[in-house]
Amino acid sequence: MVTAILVSAALAFLLGFVWYSPKVFGDAWMEAVDKKDIDREEANVGQHAVSIVGWLASAFVYAFLISHEMIRGDLQDYLFLSIALWGAFMLPPKAAAIMHGGFNTKLLWIDGGYHLMGYLLFAFVFRIFV
Repeated sequence: MVTAILVSAALAFLLGFVWYSPKVFGDAWMEAVDKKDIDREEANVGQHAVSIVGWLASAFVYAFLISHEMIRGDLQDYLFLSIALWGAFMLPPKAAAIMHGGFNTKLLWIDGGYHLMGYLLFAFVFRIFV
């Protein structure tokens, strides 16, 4: 179970480098947060640490739910869990923060899509390692 936690958190974290790259959603994200002259390399160790700790915490909760036999262990169950966690715990606060912060709703789909893909990665990793 520890391997699944570490691998899924690492893959979700690394997905961010691809997801927010200029060739994928990086430029659209910068437009959505109204950044024009940002240095793409300016993210510091602290920002990356927060991200990896968040993914580790998410993977730990995912493992906790699985270990308490809340799902049977089929890939379909893991995918359902991923979508349910995303829809219940990521999407509502992210949507509220974006709408109340006056950001472009495109940001909801970019960031929300990243988190959904991260949780879906959890499903595949946990299915393989558990």
